[in-house]
Amino acid sequence: MRIPIVAFLVMMGTRPCFGQGSPPVEPESAPQQKMCVEGTPPTMPPPGRMQHMTDLAKKQIDRAITGRTLPPVQEWQPLSAHEKFQVFLKYTYSPRTFANAAIDTLADEARHGRNVEYERSWMGLGQHYGVHLATSETDVFFERFLVPTLLKQDPRYFRNPGLPFMKRALYSVSRVLITHNDKGGETINASRILGGTASQALADLYVPGMNQGMRPIANRVAFDAARDASMNLVHEFWPDIRRKVVHQWLHISLRPEN
Repeated sequence: MRIPIVAFLVMMGTRPCFGQGSPPVEPESAPQQKMCVEGTPPTMPPPGRMQHMTDLAKKQIDRAITGRTLPPVQEWQPLSAHEKFQVFLKYTYSPRTFANAAIDTLADEARHGRNVEYERSWMGLGQHYGVHLATSETDVFFERFLVPTLLKQDPRYFRNPGLPFMKRALYSVSRVLITHNDKGGETINASRILGGTASQALADLYVPGMNQGMRPIANRVAFDAARDASMNLVHEFWPDIRRKVVHQWLHISLRPEN
């Protein structure tokens, strides 16, 4: 009986060794192996490539900010009906059209509060914006193509950088009421007035919760004219601001460090 008991005790004493398997790796060997893999610093692009990357980033940011400058009034040329239709197509996806819808949405929310015809919170704001975007697209059709084609007027805005500052600002604001006809002379911008009125009258048929009648339509057309006058000021002076301020800021902010 003593032999089995002694054997049993020996087996119990050596059992932890059986469960451990191979001995662990020395603590210092693992970091050494890791350093062999991760110790090599990352490869940096050469200085010429860094300059190229900086110039490319500057170009992309500059293009996103600047966009396309509107032509000066000295470059005016009459448009055919087909060219006016192309102007309309361009404005259907222009950032200005989407911005106008956003301005109209915020202004409508501020003036009239929540419209019970829409959902609450962000869902209702999205519905409101979608309706105003549809109205903005209708404005573009009437004001940039249909009415200018019928009345032989030019639907475009032209900058006038040769004027002094105050006259230039007055010129920019007045373009919502004055435009070129196809013969080159200036005339009342009936395309803007009649086109906006027709678009707002059509909106009364499908926009939920909108006040109907000639007075609400006149108020909305007047608000849109003030909004467009502000947009004209942006188009008129933005190239100068871009040249004097934004380009200098981009040059400083994207300058590679020595």
